[in-house]
Amino acid sequence: MEFDQKFFVGYLQELQNHLFPDQLIEDIIAMVDNHHQARRFVAMYLLQDRETFHHYFERRKEFGIGGIVDTVISALFHDTNKKPAKQELIDLLSISEEMINNRVEGHAIKEFNKDLNSFLFQWHKRTGRIEEMVDKLIQSMGDQNEIFIK
Repeated sequence: MEFDQKFFVGYLQELQNHLFPDQLIEDIIAMVDNHHQARRFVAMYLLQDRETFHHYFERRKEFGIGGIVDTVISALFHDTNKKPAKQELIDLLSISEEMINNRVEGHAIKEFNKDLNSFLFQWHKRTGRIEEMVDKLIQSMGDQNEIFIK
């Protein structure tokens, strides 16, 4: 399994306690226009389950997070075949590409992928599956692999 929802919720709680101690999600959402970490955290927060995602999706204009929602959906549908966890999230959240209001590309996608990779690394590390992750990384590198092995 590439995405562990229960572990992800715990990861989010730790991240929230570290970055935004004693703040509710509503307070963090209110900071997204002026706080880079708040934007990134909210993007990850939306992934925790279908109910959360759709609650904020339906109220994205009210909360002023339409751009974050578009980033999340755009990023999940970007290079989905390269990261199985993305397809698992798409299925878990019951989302489709048609939900994108304004497609997002470039830096925002890279940033989202970086945050998702950070979670996946922590999950692999804490569950003892780090060797499996390294093996998959080496396999995905294909012929470039020989450069590092030699």
